Amino acid sequence: MFPLTPAAARTMTLLAAAFLGFDGATLAVVGWLTRHTMLLLIGVALFLSSGLVLLYWRWYRRQLAEIAAARRALREETEAIRSLLRGG
Repeated sequence: MFPLTPAAARTMTLLAAAFLGFDGATLAVVGWLTRHTMLLLIGVALFLSSGLVLLYWRWYRRQLAEIAAARRALREETEAIRSLLRGG
């Protein structure tokens, strides 16, 4: 697995959400025009899942920020303990 920069991850997420949204909307319209209920339902599900992709991405970014803050706090605490052990 290769690491992505934040800008690349944001771009990939937006492209995935846009692709799902477009496919869902297209499938829903085709299902509605042809009176195929199953196509309409699948299209709506795909369209709504594009919103879920964006919501999950925001949650993921928040979790990464919390982890980074916890790591900074742990690093500061470790440095304080090291300075105490060295005699100040």
